[in-house]
Amino acid sequence: MIRTSLLIAGAAMILTLSGCGGEDSAPPPTGGSPTPSPTPTPTPTPPPTGVTRTPDITYDSGAVAGGAKTLQLDIYRPDTPCDAPRPTVLYVHGGGFVGGSRRGGNVDAIAQALANRGINLVSISYRLQGDNPVIGSEFAQFRADFQALNTTEPPARVTAFTAAVEDATRALRWAASNAASYCIAPQRFGVWGGSAGAFTVMHVAYTLDEYAIPRPPVRVAVDYWGGHFRVADMEAGEPPLFVMHGTADSTVPYARATELTNQAQRVGVPYTLYAIIGGEHDFNGSGFFVLTVDGQSIADKTAIFIDAHMRTGGMPVYERRDIPR
Repeated sequence: MIRTSLLIAGAAMILTLSGCGGEDSAPPPTGGSPTPSPTPTPTPTPPPTGVTRTPDITYDSGAVAGGAKTLQLDIYRPDTPCDAPRPTVLYVHGGGFVGGSRRGGNVDAIAQALANRGINLVSISYRLQGDNPVIGSEFAQFRADFQALNTTEPPARVTAFTAAVEDATRALRWAASNAASYCIAPQRFGVWGGSAGAFTVMHVAYTLDEYAIPRPPVRVAVDYWGGHFRVADMEAGEPPLFVMHGTADSTVPYARATELTNQAQRVGVPYTLYAIIGGEHDFNGSGFFVLTVDGQSIADKTAIFIDAHMRTGGMPVYERRDIPR
């Protein structure tokens, strides 16, 4: 059932769905601006590790009008012997649910940052609006509820959003089922997305349980300039969260970041929020390529956060920080 208190969120849903495509001036922040925290001791950056990509793996077939679309993924793995199953991150690209590519969105840099810490990356393609996806019965109520958040939202866009969540869930299941073949630890998954991909993985991480839709366990979730359409789905005990969002994002308002992290604070989900002051949307606009935090790149800081949740004795840092652009 839709939480009545969150129907107001639907008023902004049409703007966000139509705009969150810029992976390749915002209203003022709500819920309080992030404030800098004491600078933690930087985690040493390990020497670079080679990365091996296994491309074009079919993980499922997605229903579309008049047939089906083959769904594929690429796996990026550290170029070292598989001495033990590795933590694995599912990455979902942006593109407004109408475009984008599993090999775009700076996925190579993300894969490298994770490989340096012995973590695999799985980057997926998924059904887009132009594919005319057909939603399976397992996700039918999910789609109906999110359409009801705003009855003026074009049904084709809500269907595409639902298809992205459905396909990402299937990709996680595939990774767990094929763990032995690709040096994957099936109990140590993370999810990471940018823009539309971030909206997708936020719902994989925090909403599937509302519909009794099973997925492999997720230990950590990463949101780059995305958000969640129904933030109260996030509840105590759910995966820790890392958010990066520009305060001047004119595509997905910065308010989306504070809505989500304020909910995390209310229910006790540990989180980090990097507010990029003056930052816009996408990797270039956010300063992903040039900014450093405590002398480390944004990619490395994100990988460190993930790594800390993947291994015994990890010591994650949770903080709200303003990062000048």
